[in-house]
Amino acid sequence: MKLLSILAVLSLGLLSYAAPSTQRIAPRPKAPAPVPALRWTPGVATPNMLVTSADPDTRRYMVRVPSTYSTQHAPYPVVFMLHGTGQTAQIALTNTTWNQASEMLDFIVVYPEALPYLLLDGTTRTKWHTEEVAANVVDPSELPLADDVVFLREVHATLAAHLNIDTTRVYATGFSNGGAFVKTKIHVDLADIFAATTSAGGIGLGGGLASQYYPTNGYDFRPHFEVVGTVDDKKRENCVQLGDLNPGDLLPRAVLDVIATPCVWDPLMLYTNALGLNTAACTTVENASYTQFLWNTSVLPGPGPREYRFRILPGMTHEYPSGTNYAVDYVPIFYSWMSQYTL
Repeated sequence: MKLLSILAVLSLGLLSYAAPSTQRIAPRPKAPAPVPALRWTPGVATPNMLVTSADPDTRRYMVRVPSTYSTQHAPYPVVFMLHGTGQTAQIALTNTTWNQASEMLDFIVVYPEALPYLLLDGTTRTKWHTEEVAANVVDPSELPLADDVVFLREVHATLAAHLNIDTTRVYATGFSNGGAFVKTKIHVDLADIFAATTSAGGIGLGGGLASQYYPTNGYDFRPHFEVVGTVDDKKRENCVQLGDLNPGDLLPRAVLDVIATPCVWDPLMLYTNALGLNTAACTTVENASYTQFLWNTSVLPGPGPREYRFRILPGMTHEYPSGTNYAVDYVPIFYSWMSQYTL
């Protein structure tokens, strides 16, 4: 009997050992990543560096805080200024009056910097990562390109951790390739951060389907204000290649001529659709200073009022109209327009 009892106990023990619990122990939560440091001095554009969670490259950006900055002040709006192809944060700062506007109007301006890539034309130049740029990179080892969406998102998070910013009034503006990034990436992947955007040196969207450029959540459509010059060599060359202009022609400025020129009108229609606006509901203005097209009737639901405002400026080349390069400085115009919008 003793032997049987002992065997029975051992058998039960082995059976219970062979049937472990199916409950899983939850893993310990990871500690949050530390917030990168931020260098800033009131009244001075200060260089900063950041390695994002997506790429090993050291990224650079500059932050300019008003000289009267105070934590007791109402939270400050923020403007991100994205430079064009081959440019740097310093060039964007030097070529525009965003610093002066920051001081006068009490907001913070940020100048992020793109990374350089070897392109099909044999040059190595800084570029913001858009689909067009990815198709023009020579060295396959550079693919995939750096994630500039993550870069801007983490710069924004760094600012929010260290400065007294108004996270409902963060805006973006861009020149040329920087403007293309604003329209094709910020509006898609960062619409939860940026309340409104502007750009110069572009015309709507160059191709694809409107739905490709909807915000990721299908709802956070944001307003955009864009300008281009009648003597913009890059846009004129594109229109000549498409057969819509003859060599030497200026970009059209009369409303009916714009509508009749596919290389201008078709990209405008595509971007209007991408912003969830009614392409047929358009108002126009023609005067000595500009020709304007305005679409502001929504056909897709969104968080608030929005519009696409497009202007053609007489005599302007491929540039961001600011400082001494054009008769009208669009920095205060852009800021006044953007600042009416909040998240």
